[in-house]
Amino acid sequence: MSLDLRYLRTHEFPLTAECAFLNHAASSPLPRRSADALRHYADHAQRKHLRYKAGAPDHDCGPLRRTLADVIKCDPSEITFVPSTCDGVAIAAGGIDWKPGDNVVLPECEYPGAVYPWLNLIRRGVEVRMMPAPNGLVDVDALLGRIDGRTRAVSVSHVEWSSGYLVDVGRIGQVTRPRGILLVVDAIQSLGVTPVDVQQMQADVLVAGCYKMLLGIPGAAVFYVRRDVMPRLLPDRAGQESVQTPMLAQPDLVWKDDAMRYQVGSDCTAALVVLESSLELLLESGVEQTHSHILALLDRLIPGLQRLGLTITSALAPGTRSTILSFATGDAARDEALHKRLLEQSVILSLRPHGLRVAPHLYNASEDIDRLVAALNAA
Repeated sequence: MSLDLRYLRTHEFPLTAECAFLNHAASSPLPRRSADALRHYADHAQRKHLRYKAGAPDHDCGPLRRTLADVIKCDPSEITFVPSTCDGVAIAAGGIDWKPGDNVVLPECEYPGAVYPWLNLIRRGVEVRMMPAPNGLVDVDALLGRIDGRTRAVSVSHVEWSSGYLVDVGRIGQVTRPRGILLVVDAIQSLGVTPVDVQQMQADVLVAGCYKMLLGIPGAAVFYVRRDVMPRLLPDRAGQESVQTPMLAQPDLVWKDDAMRYQVGSDCTAALVVLESSLELLLESGVEQTHSHILALLDRLIPGLQRLGLTITSALAPGTRSTILSFATGDAARDEALHKRLLEQSVILSLRPHGLRVAPHLYNASEDIDRLVAALNAA
């Protein structure tokens, strides 16, 4: 399968006529089909009486769960949806039966919103062990060296948000799984453009918001929980969607027997409608093909950055590089000024702690990379 760039750029992402958008690690533009699906949903919402007259559900998420299960190699019963990546991490942190003196291990370069749920456990006597990760590069051996007999969880990103470092999650899982340590994976920067296999990772929990690499909108995140850990990862909140107790007929809560037990209330249906259409496009193009395409674009960019004397702050070695690349001038003020100049020239990327972050996607082409290099040269 190959990417049809002409079709993608003309029909699905017409913004390519106006800019070089290379900021998908922050948030993505919608494919045309997904925007159309959202408008179609809104149109039906205006005539909601027709749904009630037909006795039809607002939206059936079963097919979407089954498709996602195929993508990440799990059972559909192990997938539900939560409002955001941070919500998913918070559910995992709150579901463990912590004892004073227990600890959780994570790199210090994790996205702050995914760290706060763990820091919130300090008041319960839990030790939060933050492993130094200079320049956002995660030393897996050092991370594993922080684990001891009181470690209850390890939390890590599949791809680090600022540096783009690709973490060998499978190596971590080989250590945590036999010891009963919960492995929580933030995949918001990988799912959609990088193959994700929860079996190979030996992940217990994986969560990925939909508005970045999945080409969706805020309001929903894919949330996977391995069935074997559900009995000991008890929901820390309850709601209509999480229990099977009929109304208030009995006082004891009976949790649903699948991942739905972690979903408190209704889905953000609009976000899931968008996700369905965007996922359709991603699978038509092929995740592995998209991954290779983006790496080829970054390979085109790297010599241009080097010729301009810019420092690449992301890892480039096989097994550690991802579809995100960061570079810097060596001076934070110059980085900020350069970022501003690029925006003025309609080259869209992010300013982050490790410099300027480039994150292409399936529809970007060589002309976008050349436009970035030309703008850098002019600036």
